[in-house]
Amino acid sequence: MARQILVADIGGTNARFGIAKRVEGGRWAIEHFAKFQGDDYPTFQGVLKAYLDPFGGSKPEHAIFSVAGPVSDNKVRLTNRDWALDGQVLSETFGFERTMIVNDFAAMTRCVPELDDDDFLHVKDGQAQSDAPILVAGPGTGFGVGYLVPLLQGGWQVLTTEGGHQAYAPQTDRELELLKNLREKFGFVSLEKVSSGSGMDDVHEAICKRHGVPYKLLSPAVIMEKAKRGDAVSLELCEIRAAATMGAVGDMALSGGARGGVVLAGGVSERMIEFFKTEDSMSRFLKRGKRSDYMEDIPIRLLVNPRAALYGAAALYEDFAKLS
Repeated sequence: MARQILVADIGGTNARFGIAKRVEGGRWAIEHFAKFQGDDYPTFQGVLKAYLDPFGGSKPEHAIFSVAGPVSDNKVRLTNRDWALDGQVLSETFGFERTMIVNDFAAMTRCVPELDDDDFLHVKDGQAQSDAPILVAGPGTGFGVGYLVPLLQGGWQVLTTEGGHQAYAPQTDRELELLKNLREKFGFVSLEKVSSGSGMDDVHEAICKRHGVPYKLLSPAVIMEKAKRGDAVSLELCEIRAAATMGAVGDMALSGGARGGVVLAGGVSERMIEFFKTEDSMSRFLKRGKRSDYMEDIPIRLLVNPRAALYGAAALYEDFAKLS
């Protein structure tokens, strides 16, 4: 029987679970998929129990959890939620033979070669180099960054980073004013603060201050709708976040040699892709002075499969199992 692996994608907002196994043709299948709202559970053990209870005594013996936070010694505390995971404790509590904890963007990065063309939306033409790294990056609740490096002997090496916490790099007068307003309140201003869901309200408030209008808390959907209707504050908010994202992704492609292509990921990327594709935003990726030619052939795709990190987690578990 094919090995069945409990896989999970644990973000700042949602926890997604499934059972992964290889099927005919070597593809992964994800069964028993379920999504839970993190706010409904004070601990990760609570949400994991809620998922596993219906299985009774037939739950998988292998587990891997991809988590939005820096992993050390098979332990992690989420960056944007007060949950802590310890692989050994989870094995002892739930009876897993082996429990692995990996960074969520490690799983998101590793999923890319496991998916089909239909799992991506074309954003920019280019010619990917098969022997070059692939950059996987983008904003969700936070801002994830990973590189997928092809190995000479076959397979892939995933490099996880904390690139979302690099400094925000404004390029225009209004962006410099935004930085000034945010810096007065927060000191250091990261890319994640400007581009991600967790920082959107602070950026919105700062832009309202710049326009001299009262700040009112609005949902992302309302802001997007107002931007499309031409509301000055909402439009500026979307344009600045898109420009920050595409400029940073261009920096990462340059510094990481990502001529294998760029994959945009994250819920904010999906919602804001039309703003990412505008001429102004794309110019932030493309315009690199003397090395603008370097960027021309790098293709960009948007990852649109909501279960992508689950496939990547399964592939990572298999990768590590082969080494152990």
